Amino acid sequence: MAGINSAQVYLPSPDQTASVGAVFVGAIGSTAPTDARTALDGAFTSGGYISESGVSLNVSRSTESIKDWSLATVRKAITDFDGTLSFEFLQIDQFAATEILGAANIATAAATQTSGSALTMKIGPQLPTAKAWAFNMKDGERRIRIYVPNGQITEIPSDVTFVPNAANIWPVTLSCYDDGTGHSIYVFYDDGQKVSG
Repeated sequence: MAGINSAQVYLPSPDQTASVGAVFVGAIGSTAPTDARTALDGAFTSGGYISESGVSLNVSRSTESIKDWSLATVRKAITDFDGTLSFEFLQIDQFAATEILGAANIATAAATQTSGSALTMKIGPQLPTAKAWAFNMKDGERRIRIYVPNGQITEIPSDVTFVPNAANIWPVTLSCYDDGTGHSIYVFYDDGQKVSG
């Protein structure tokens, strides 16, 4: 119903616990979520922290004007569409490194008596494997979920800095591809206003 409803004003924060993050990845073709609240299929793996910048959704449409004989625009035709998500990995571990650079470019070693757990990231021209992605958010009883059925990290859009007074974060752009239905990104909202039984 239209009109004023503060339950539909969202202040999204990550829906995470002490051990489970708000960003999930799974193989393409994993059972897709259909709402903002139902638990994800077990095929999805949770990652760690992302930065306070959160997740940014960018939808880009290019159009071309269709004009009549008098040169008045009568319609617009879409000539290009692109959807991306941007976020920053704050927790740098095997999960983040694998999604940023691809499993073939990551090496790990267990902690020993002389060194801690080791992570090696090899940077080159290869792209990581495309996967299904989900981002879970909450605001009290409200829930938001962004689901990307076929997404691939294709860009590190800004500098990765290594300085003593700021967290070492890795910013990424997730390119979102058509899932075969003409859609590349799904955004689910749940206002948390349940009806009494």
